[in-house]
Order: sequence, then structure tokens, then C-alpha cells
Amino acid sequence: MQFGVCANPPDYASCKQAGAEFVEGHVQQFLKPMDKTWQPPVPRAALALPLVAYNCLFPADLRITGPGVDLARVKAYTERACRRASDMGSSIIVFGSGGARKVPDGWPRDMAEAQLVESMRAVGPVAKAAGVTIAMEHLNRGESNILNSLDEGMEYIRRADAPGISILCDLYHFTLEKEPLESLVRTKGLLTHVHIAEPVGRVAPQPGMTDCRPFFRTLKSIGYDARISIECSWKDMKVELAPSLEFLRQEWKAA
Repeated sequence: MQFGVCANPPDYASCKQAGAEFVEGHVQQFLKPMDKTWQPPVPRAALALPLVAYNCLFPADLRITGPGVDLARVKAYTERACRRASDMGSSIIVFGSGGARKVPDGWPRDMAEAQLVESMRAVGPVAKAAGVTIAMEHLNRGESNILNSLDEGMEYIRRADAPGISILCDLYHFTLEKEPLESLVRTKGLLTHVHIAEPVGRVAPQPGMTDCRPFFRTLKSIGYDARISIECSWKDMKVELAPSLEFLRQEWKAA
């Protein structure tokens, strides 16, 4: 298992020093798909760590549900994001984007679900053509009113039946929504990325906090052995990251 962290370019060197094995970037801050004249903020050859994934695929104003959805614009944006991610040696883009997919007040739920599924059908092949996989992220109901659980995400994936689409598990959202570990088991074969944070306060996991071992044992039981990104709030990442990474590696080994 590789352990990494969601971080911005100025912090990549300190992430490496803390023991991270990879970093995860932010689509709008790093890849900037709205900018047609993009240059990477850090050249690939100068990266301190492999930049293997990005989160926050769509900005809130690029609508996925509701009136005015423009799938041609969504596809063009996704094509730029995926091509740039691939050029940086990255293979995963996380489709969280709670603002973009939020169902507007008064909009029929069944129509919103159909639109989300259609967007997955539209962007999946675009991602696959670039050698990238889009990982659908379940978000807690405080951040989104659609796709709030792994089971719901798996249902949309089944309906979309699109190449280039997978699922992500985030322990923070998973815990807030009180999802059972059986839901994680059902992602076997489609789980491609994992986020982790201490559910209370969304801070870095540390000893004495939530027991990660049942979660880790379940990941092991389904054969997941790729990457886990810490995605949390920090008081001082340079101080907190190294002990959090060490704690997670110990918990993984003991699980």
C-alpha cells in the first residue's frame, strides 16, 4: 500500500521529507482545464514526488444536474483535464464536485440521477482514451444531495456502464453517513482510490482517534492495495504529516 497526501505544489518537497510516497493535486488549481493556454505550475521532471491523482474534477458553475447542462462543454473540459493529467504521469481524477452535481431546488430527482449517469457515460470514454480513470466520490449529505454513499455510487456506475469510470471510498464521508463495511466489500473490482481523514474534525489520523483497522482489514479482504491519500485540514502539515503517515502504516500492517 502506498500512502500519500492531498497537497499543493509549494508543499511537495516537505511531503516527501515527511515520508509521503505520492501527492494528490487539485484539478482547478493545478490542471486548470478552463485555461486553454495552460502550463504546469511544476514541470513533471521537477516533481518531488509522483503526482498520481487529482481531486475536485468540476467547478461548481460547470453544471452536471439541473437546467442548462451542456454535455459538450463538460466533455471538452474533461478532455483537457485528462490529457494534462496524463502528461503529468497521473492516472486518477476524482469526481467529487459537490457544487457541480448538487440537485437544484425543485429539480426532479429522477432527472438529476439520469443526468449524473449521462455525464458518467460522456466523460468515462474521454478519460479512458487519455489513460486516466475517473473515480466517483460519495460525499456526505452536508456537501452534496446526490451520490451520498458507496452503494448509490455503485448503482450509478452500473447504470452508466461506461469505460473509464470507477469508485473512490473516503473514510470521512463513509463514517459520517454511517455506511456499513459490507458496502465497501461490494466495491471489489471497481475501487481505484481511497481518501482518509479522522472523521471527527476532518483532521489527520493520529493515535487515540478513530480505529482504522476494521476499514483497512476490509480493504485487504477485497484485494485493494493501491493508494490511500490523506485529505484533511491541517494546523501545520510540516509537523503533523510525518507522524500521521507513520501511524497509518502501522495500522495497515496490524490490520
